[in-house]
Amino acid sequence: MKGKKLLSMLTCMTLVVSLLSGCGGNAESKKDSGSAAKSAAKSAASGSTASGSTASGELTAEEKEAVDAGIINLDGTLPIIKDPKAFEEKYGKISMLLVNSADRVVAPGELAMVKKWAEDTGVEFDWKPIPGEGAQEKINLMLASGDDLPDVFWNFGDGKSGNIVVQYADQDIFIPTENLINNYMPSLKKILDAHPTYWTEIKAPDGHTYGFPYIEEMYGLVLTGGPLLINKNWLDKVGKKVPTTVDEWVDCLKAFRDGGDLNGNGKADEIPMATWFGANDTFGSYNMFYRFTGAFGQADSYCGGNAYADHLRLIDGKVTFTAMDPAFKDTAAFFNMLNKEKLIWNGSFESDASAAYQSSLIKEDVARIGCFGTWTDQEITNLDVHDEYVAVPRLKGTKGGTGFENNYSELQDSSDTAITTSCKFPHVVARFVDYMVGDPAISIQSNWGAEGYNYKKDDKGVLRTPLDDKGRYVAQTEYKNFGEARVNSTPCRGSMVVLNEYYDKVAGYAYDAVQLLENQKVNGKEEIMKEYVTIPRVLMTTEELSRLAQIQPTISDIVDRYINQWVTGGVTDDNWNSYLEELKAAGVEELVSIYQTAVDRTSK
Repeated sequence: MKGKKLLSMLTCMTLVVSLLSGCGGNAESKKDSGSAAKSAAKSAASGSTASGSTASGELTAEEKEAVDAGIINLDGTLPIIKDPKAFEEKYGKISMLLVNSADRVVAPGELAMVKKWAEDTGVEFDWKPIPGEGAQEKINLMLASGDDLPDVFWNFGDGKSGNIVVQYADQDIFIPTENLINNYMPSLKKILDAHPTYWTEIKAPDGHTYGFPYIEEMYGLVLTGGPLLINKNWLDKVGKKVPTTVDEWVDCLKAFRDGGDLNGNGKADEIPMATWFGANDTFGSYNMFYRFTGAFGQADSYCGGNAYADHLRLIDGKVTFTAMDPAFKDTAAFFNMLNKEKLIWNGSFESDASAAYQSSLIKEDVARIGCFGTWTDQEITNLDVHDEYVAVPRLKGTKGGTGFENNYSELQDSSDTAITTSCKFPHVVARFVDYMVGDPAISIQSNWGAEGYNYKKDDKGVLRTPLDDKGRYVAQTEYKNFGEARVNSTPCRGSMVVLNEYYDKVAGYAYDAVQLLENQKVNGKEEIMKEYVTIPRVLMTTEELSRLAQIQPTISDIVDRYINQWVTGGVTDDNWNSYLEELKAAGVEELVSIYQTAVDRTSK
């Protein structure tokens, strides 16, 4: 067992290093949501361990005792813990590990949504916050040793919790949850049954589910990259229109280069275009290289948080590594031309480009960049500068259009809340999660911030983020921006569910996402999603993950290294062939085979 745990620890640590995003039910749900589970709770036999009892559908001994004593209630009505004081005196609180946000200054137990949960459900967690910096390493060591485990992990894998729990599936760390979902979580089960793909995405290779998913549908917002933006003020000054083709775009960049003091600060500091070669952001929005491959024939893909699926697409049902396509070579030649023409910011090649790009160039008091890619235009924090930029339409190239799709899913984490075998009240946790899932208003607030912080109800009772007449955030508390108000009113994420159908009925679309989605549509989002088939979210076996952790980072480094070499020095038949050989030697064919096996396994 110790050897297995050590192997899992090493695998998990390698994985993380190489990777790096309803409370209170309504009256009807309080009455009816748990009718099937009510019968199950009454007939359940006593179980000795959480894992054993859950796997068999039984209550733990502690749960049966507490039900019989009238302390807890598992029939689907609220509260779940009927007598919190008696529960704590006899059993203590259910412990919950939380990876804490750096800008959270409110203790987890004092967050507005946590208080709301406790008021509605009677469930008061013993929160175990750990700092975000170094969190994954600490969690990995905890899981590998099996010591000091909390009862529950909350939002702990940065979108990769599913692959983390799979590594410990055979070590009695996390309990299977399919019986909990089927028998005690009618709200979650209804949603999963209506979206069979979601069931597929949360099922581990051993056939079990572990934990509960985090689902946030946003009209496909996370399925393509963020916007490509261009400075409209600069276009006006140089007499150009917003480009519609790749050639027109290049012409605009040259005009920016030669246009003089376009930002009016008296300095020759204008940059035609900035990108971030080798960027490792969640949705692939900063590296413009990937965005242009489709214009030369074969659009690239980005992993978008889907573990090791960079540059993988499904083409005619076959997993294909797109960074080996001739279109990639042609894109390299194109960017080399841009560099020779002095259209690319030289910081794009530096190892600290992230700091300069994100925290300086797009956050200055005057516009410095003519065109760039970003996740959201809200990253331009100077509002006057922000208003100078518009989204670029999907550009037509010689063999197609710009843009790429993310290998991602709106089921954004398969096990965002995971119950350990230390937990004596797994059915209470399941009921609590279903309570959040069953109330859309609470799911939304539990993720994005509480009413009175990031939301207030309009005259129709719809939750809206307060905005001024220019669409800018209006603070309701001492927290001056949306992010600070969010993390200081809710733990964020966890296994809540937000569906497309909730928007404008329960809550407005997240304020910054409104413009992001519109920008993506301008960039060709709908057309791109119709054209491409990317790799679905699939959970890997421990062996598959171990091998991917060994080979994929090397493959990714090869791609990034050659992009820099090509852009700065040019692409030739010789260095292109060397690139292909290095990829093969690094195991790219095995990478493709592993994903093909996983995709085929989930499609059966």
